[in-house]
Amino acid sequence: MPPEIRYSLNPGQADGVAVRLRLAPENHGLMVPDDYEAPAWARLEHCQCHHCPLDPATHRDCPIARNLAYTLPDQDLGESFHEIELRVEDGQREYRAHTTVQRALSSLFGLVCALSDCPHTRFLRPMALFHLPVSTETETLARTVGFYLLSRYLDNRPRTELSVDLDDLHQAYRNLGELNRYFVQRFRQGGSDGPINAMILLHVMSQDVNWEIKDQLDALGTLFEQATGDSDGRMQ
Repeated sequence: MPPEIRYSLNPGQADGVAVRLRLAPENHGLMVPDDYEAPAWARLEHCQCHHCPLDPATHRDCPIARNLAYTLPDQDLGESFHEIELRVEDGQREYRAHTTVQRALSSLFGLVCALSDCPHTRFLRPMALFHLPVSTETETLARTVGFYLLSRYLDNRPRTELSVDLDDLHQAYRNLGELNRYFVQRFRQGGSDGPINAMILLHVMSQDVNWEIKDQLDALGTLFEQATGDSDGRMQ
């Protein structure tokens, strides 16, 4: 597993921004110093998600907001649609993309969410450990459903009589949609529209995955049939 993931926006340029995410070896979550003092907008009670199961009495900060506050650069990131060069390194490989500020930040935010100890995002952590930056909607769908079904399969190996379906995945993505909506409110206090639009983009993508899962899976089924040359999707 990668001990560190680095996001570089406009690497080598004067306006470049570098964000380094270090992963804890024991649980692969994001490492943030215990003495880090998060800003007021990261408090759990500030724009707390209505379906949040955490209690402010035992959790002063929102796990995701605290991690985002720690990893977000202090620099002005510019307008949402400003085009940038993105480089992402995880120790094993390097990704490069010509994209926009909001697409790069949306990918980064999604990764931070999955690496945080939020009850609604923990199911995404295995997928985060095989992170694919700025993935397309089809790539996101294939990875999400694939990792979810693999997780269900691994969990149910001792109980072969149980079927594997996508009902819980639908609910998990409904929870993510609510979480993203409340985080847009948190970011509205900032000066740049980059983080706001990045979270809106992440929200739209999560909604698309949930709303179009059946249609998109039918389309993926066609791709598998074409790739395998078999109408049943079996390898020949």
